[in-house]
Amino acid sequence: MQTPDWAPFEVCAAGARPEPTRPIGTREGVGDRLRAAAFAELQAREAFLWAARTFGDAPAELREAWTTLAGAEQRHLDMLLERLRALGIGVAERAVSDRLWSSLVGCGSAREFALFIANAEERGRLAGERFRQAMVGVDPESARVFGLIADEEVAHVALAKRYFSD
Repeated sequence: MQTPDWAPFEVCAAGARPEPTRPIGTREGVGDRLRAAAFAELQAREAFLWAARTFGDAPAELREAWTTLAGAEQRHLDMLLERLRALGIGVAERAVSDRLWSSLVGCGSAREFALFIANAEERGRLAGERFRQAMVGVDPESARVFGLIADEEVAHVALAKRYFSD
């Protein structure tokens, strides 16, 4: 499995962890969260496309849904990158980790992938909700973006439950 080109992001060396996020009440801390979320969206986009091509054990409708979700992840990525640009914060200012991608492409079946990515999407949704609330007084526009994305993640999580309800 070839790793996608993660440009314009700077990715940590394998096994390394990114620097800790800075306080959420600062411009830099908002930027750290926007950058990390944007990179998670990019990894999810690539993983949905990879899964749609890879898992023949998935029903055709699920593979089509994964392709559609890749488009939603791209829209989220675009919103987050636009917000970073508006704040004048560089995407590559700090390294990010591609552990999510590594974990997702390590899945051996459609079921395993669907449940793993649903869990990741739920964690992202919860983080987006926290950021929406924590940033509203600091950066209302970033708070709004995180909230919109968190609201849309609900449908992404529901997809796995629809196909793998057990």
